Amino acid sequence: MLSSEEVLRKLTIGDPTYCRALVSGDMDELAHRPDGRSVALLRLGALITSGGAQPTWQQCVWQARSAGLDPDDIVAALVALAPTLGPDRVVAAAPHLAQALGFDVDAALFAWQDEET
Repeated sequence: MLSSEEVLRKLTIGDPTYCRALVSGDMDELAHRPDGRSVALLRLGALITSGGAQPTWQQCVWQARSAGLDPDDIVAALVALAPTLGPDRVVAAAPHLAQALGFDVDAALFAWQDEET
């Protein structure tokens, strides 16, 4: 098992074997592995930050749900990122996340427009 310092050394030099193992999801060498719930939240945060195609959102939400997170937990993760990312990024991510959670985004938009008129 590698220490945190050894992990950072391998990442700093871009060790190709180690980086491939990490990308494949093999974190067995880490001294302190995050639990499945934490990994799901971290991946969700990364996706919110970077964006992605809808299938990626669906996969990320599926992984989060499989790790025991419910829709409220998932939406709370989005809201928690607002102070760091700003409202523009959070607003841009919201419909992707809503759709991945199975919410009818179009119906909500139409209802909101009807309320405004």
